[in-house]
Amino acid sequence: MADEEGRALVVIGPSGSGKTTAVQLLARRLGYLSDETTSVDDTLAVHPHPKPLSVITDSDAPLLKHSLSPDDLDLLRPPPSARLHRIVLLHRGDTDRGLLPLAPARAIAEIVAQTSSLVRLEHPVRRLADTIDACGGAWALDYSEVEHWLDDLVALLDVEGRPPLPRRHHPGSGDGVADGSRTPGAWTRVPWRDAIEYDDELVLMIDSRVHVLAGLGVVLWLALEAPLTTDRLVAEVQELWGAHPDAVALVGDALRLMATEGLLRPPA
Repeated sequence: MADEEGRALVVIGPSGSGKTTAVQLLARRLGYLSDETTSVDDTLAVHPHPKPLSVITDSDAPLLKHSLSPDDLDLLRPPPSARLHRIVLLHRGDTDRGLLPLAPARAIAEIVAQTSSLVRLEHPVRRLADTIDACGGAWALDYSEVEHWLDDLVALLDVEGRPPLPRRHHPGSGDGVADGSRTPGAWTRVPWRDAIEYDDELVLMIDSRVHVLAGLGVVLWLALEAPLTTDRLVAEVQELWGAHPDAVALVGDALRLMATEGLLRPPA
């Protein structure tokens, strides 16, 4: 949806998160752009796709939906042009905390799950991080009934955006395939497509999957810029965080978990 100035608000969520209901209600206050696909180009211009909405018309048959045109639903026409301005991730549940700032690492992970063909872009994780920064951050709507939060969602267009967080880009190889060489006895990174490091989190894309690392996982992945043995990794962690009686066990467990998740290759 977009206001008369062309400032677009996008709501994102998986099936069942209430997107269509939110769009149907919001588009009686803002111009209707799309209920299905948000198509955004390099300039953050949003291209309209005003398809019919799949709407439940009988509460006794919640699985039966009918396609209704935007005109039949009295939705507002969009402005001549629109630009992505605010991003909201829908978190539907039993609580009603409203709009909450969402950490960019988590926002990226949630958005990736709802995108198509993102991996075809160059540096896809960085592109999403850039988009979030350009939109003043991302928000989560923690809600049970979206009707209670329509005023807040519309008002978000006028809320001052948050400043970008410091981050560092760790680009993978252009085709997502890195050097396959192995060092005997050493751990190595699995080839990755793209990664963004924030202060205490790292968003890592391998193939089309995204993982968000925190704490020890971030330290180990960053340390493995070159292959290292377990002993060397333990030493690296203790040099950064100080000595710990269970350092060997903790590092070993973390390495094995990261290998199981497909992020690292164990020693040959």
